[in-house]
Amino acid sequence: MKARHKKISLFSIFSFTALMAVFGQGQYISKYPDIPIVDVHVHIRSGTDVANYLKVSEVIKQQYGSKLANFIGFFQSRDESLADVKAAGKNRFLFSIRDGREHKGFYDNSEDVIKRIKNDGYIGLKFWFGDPHRIIKEGEEGITRIDDPRFASYFSKLEKANVLMTSLHIADPNGPFGDRQNWMKDPVYYWGQIKAFENVVAKYPNLTIVAAHCAWIICQDAQIDYLRYMLSTYSNLYVDLSATFPYLHLVNHDNIRDFYIEYQDRILFGTDFNTGGFSEKAMQTTAVAYADHFAILETDMVRGKAKGLNLPREVLEKIYYKNALKLYPGLKEIMGL
Repeated sequence: MKARHKKISLFSIFSFTALMAVFGQGQYISKYPDIPIVDVHVHIRSGTDVANYLKVSEVIKQQYGSKLANFIGFFQSRDESLADVKAAGKNRFLFSIRDGREHKGFYDNSEDVIKRIKNDGYIGLKFWFGDPHRIIKEGEEGITRIDDPRFASYFSKLEKANVLMTSLHIADPNGPFGDRQNWMKDPVYYWGQIKAFENVVAKYPNLTIVAAHCAWIICQDAQIDYLRYMLSTYSNLYVDLSATFPYLHLVNHDNIRDFYIEYQDRILFGTDFNTGGFSEKAMQTTAVAYADHFAILETDMVRGKAKGLNLPREVLEKIYYKNALKLYPGLKEIMGL
């Protein structure tokens, strides 16, 4: 578990080595330098993180031409105030509370979450539901499904208060930490977790949810069919693309491209990047990874094992920023739109 928090990691859930095996093939110059891009899924632990993201955005602009304009961060720091980190962000960041649990002795702290969002300048909540593979030892008591009745009061109060779920994270039921390539090792367990996720989306129809990592229903063609069903059925559900790019080669190219186009109004761009503690060289590598993400969406270039999707401009505009404008309070103002 400690490896997940290493500061040298580009993704909070992927190793540096795995990332470079997928990305880093040549340089891409943006086809759409005028389209602002909002990364809706980054991790912020300090003002240093914010400063690093700003540096990365400048590298991207100078070397690749892309306009990485704004960031939605999940702020978690014991040493710095949100106000100080906001100031360091030069009006280009919005922040969510991150509420993570080990699901033992669960209590409803929704009133505290709602109060902090309303009074402290947060825009919403990232709810991290930890997969038992990652947080609960065998035989240990705890909540093992996100639709557990002990969560009911919590979600109900968030829905009533109109809290934006900026990231509902079901913590990778596709496989244990460090072994994500081993898809569907236990399909009964996997689909049980996905069904539990659907039960929550269905039970709280007025709770707007952005599911992190496309809810990990994106890595097989049959999964994409189920995600189509989810998005067609539940109008309160949106998904972000964070951390899904290294797995595009596992699905049919035309299928995933058609999915992005079909649900262009419900998909948001995100990375899951964490620049904390980065050297200048590592921040350069982060910029390369961003550029590779843009190349996959904007062209038919091959990056690693994945062929680019070459999405139409109008689709890119929605994924890059227009869908975010609909959801995140204050984003329109800080983007000057």
